[in-house]
Amino acid sequence: MSATFRVGFLGVAHFHAESYAKALKKIPNCEIVGVYEEDTGLGNRFGEEFKIEYHASMSELLNKNLDAVIITSENSKHHEYVVNALDNDLHVLCEKPMTINLRDAEDIVCRVDKKGVKFQMCYVMRYHTVSILVKELIDSGVLGKPILMVGTNKLNRSLPLLRSWFTDPGLSGGGAVIDHTVHLADLMRWYTADEVVEVYTEVGKNVNKTIGVEDNFFTTVRFRSGPIGHIDGSWTYASGFYTWGDVAMEIIGTEGAILMDAFRQNIYFIGDKHPSNRLSWSYYGCDPDLAMVREFKRCIQEDRPPRATARDGLEGVKISLASYESSKRGEPVQLF
Repeated sequence: MSATFRVGFLGVAHFHAESYAKALKKIPNCEIVGVYEEDTGLGNRFGEEFKIEYHASMSELLNKNLDAVIITSENSKHHEYVVNALDNDLHVLCEKPMTINLRDAEDIVCRVDKKGVKFQMCYVMRYHTVSILVKELIDSGVLGKPILMVGTNKLNRSLPLLRSWFTDPGLSGGGAVIDHTVHLADLMRWYTADEVVEVYTEVGKNVNKTIGVEDNFFTTVRFRSGPIGHIDGSWTYASGFYTWGDVAMEIIGTEGAILMDAFRQNIYFIGDKHPSNRLSWSYYGCDPDLAMVREFKRCIQEDRPPRATARDGLEGVKISLASYESSKRGEPVQLF
């Protein structure tokens, strides 16, 4: 890798692209070389905001002597963009979910293994100070053996409506299940160092009747060594709610319990936001997006595995797709 870490964006349809670009701007010796986006208007706006070149051709960007790409396109395009990046021997940071079908997920794992490049999933909660502390406490043995994990991952209902593709199953792969299963499922896998063997999901009646995908669900997962996890996920916080959502978990072990609320801060400031005069929330905690992007650069520089790999991405896809199958069949689905 050159002295300057040269990165390109493949697709910026996901609004996380802006956060990752802001993170890159804060990291020394990083350069955002350009952006490719099928939507010309969106690509040009992103280019103007971050003062980078917009490319209407993917190959044109990939030939710009890059070190890596960040993929924040619509979910259905991840596989195509990953394949193109790997064919150009580029390292990849990929937004979740890795793909919307199992065949493409398995193909990515095979291609990454053959290429030997660094492929990191945007499982951002693995890089949050609070969830890292929970991992350290569990690994220290103070909790004993984890028995039960109960988590919530809820989103402000207005956010998925910012980009129309979120509610288009052909582009997104589904609704709240495909979007909000992975964070808690991945943390549970990380905390137990174990794999899910059974999934049971109930999808509720939509709170937002205007969208054509599910906006709330409840999933139970069983791990190979016995622990049970419950995932309460939704896009149902009120549009005027002061925060974007939450990631929280209660972990019960044989020797104790851990209560995690990742985005609850010691100090809150909630005030009027002009000109709308709506209450707004100012976040003063850690920046897991920055930590994740910085770690992506470091694992390439230091030639070590990412904290969240393509195989972690594959397991997330398996669990999410099993959730849909379970909901459809009305019974648990076995993964192994």
